[in-house]
Order: sequence, then C-alpha cells, then structure tokens
Amino acid sequence: MESMRQGHIAYVINTRNINSVSALTDGVKIRRAATENNITLFTSLDTVRVLLDVLEETTLTISTIDA
Repeated sequence: MESMRQGHIAYVINTRNINSVSALTDGVKIRRAATENNITLFTSLDTVRVLLDVLEETTLTISTIDA
C-alpha cells in the first residue's frame, strides 16, 4: 500500500480467488488504495492481456539508417 501512496506503481492487477474469504477484504483495500492514488486498476486478466498486446505493438524500436 505504501508503494502506491509513494507513486512507485503504475498499474494494479487485482483478481480474486472465489474460494478465499480474506481475498474479499484485501481486494477492497487494494482497489480503494489504487483509486485514491489515481493508479490504473485492472480486475480482469483478459483486459491485461489486451493491454500487453497493445504495448508490445506500440513499443518503439531504434534502427540505423545506412547512407
């Protein structure tokens, strides 16, 4: 949580185990901290996968130009 408050985190991926009761309360705290600190929050791995695909496609590369 402190890393979120200090601005060291750009994205939070928060999914839950449907069989875990403690995950519910932890998830609420994590999502609240992300929202309060303007951190992009993902709750679906499918959405994260799409983001990673887009980032991979838009990553700049450096190449030389032969004269």
